[in-house]
Amino acid sequence: MRLKNRRARGRDAGGWLALGSAGSGRRHAACAWLRETGSLTARLQQSGPTAVQLLYQGLRRPPRDEWRVLRLAAGRVAPVREVVLRVAGRVAVFAHTAANRAAWKLLRRAGRRPLAAVLFTDPRVKAGPLYYRQVDARHPLYRAAASWCEGTAPCRLPARRALFARGAARLLITEVFLPWS
Repeated sequence: MRLKNRRARGRDAGGWLALGSAGSGRRHAACAWLRETGSLTARLQQSGPTAVQLLYQGLRRPPRDEWRVLRLAAGRVAPVREVVLRVAGRVAVFAHTAANRAAWKLLRRAGRRPLAAVLFTDPRVKAGPLYYRQVDARHPLYRAAASWCEGTAPCRLPARRALFARGAARLLITEVFLPWS
């Protein structure tokens, strides 16, 4: 499924670049993946058998650059979910979701399934624009994702994120792309 009007301009509240910005993702092997506007899980399934491994789901302090996007009080705990997506047995994506309390039910409903199974099948969910960033060792999501790289992790990893909303529920989904192909 593809969603229309997911293009953005400038930066999001956390400082990530709009995916359509000049140079954002054009030089990276993950460019096509970064620009995918539909379910990333469905797109990955076109490359081989895909599995989701739930790593964590509970309350945790999200990274600082997510506070403003979700309108969370600084340093407060929020619902967080982390998974890895495997394609043909190899880890391809580390996905991190931070949410407000109103979204807790949506996260629990996904369980061990891809979050896309909940979000892309619910017509009340609205997907926001895609934003991009190269994360490095200074970013907590790089450190979490790099541990899943086979061999030595690159200095930077391409990542994208988007805000999903359903009523008062807000989920910020970040996908960090690992070298797997």
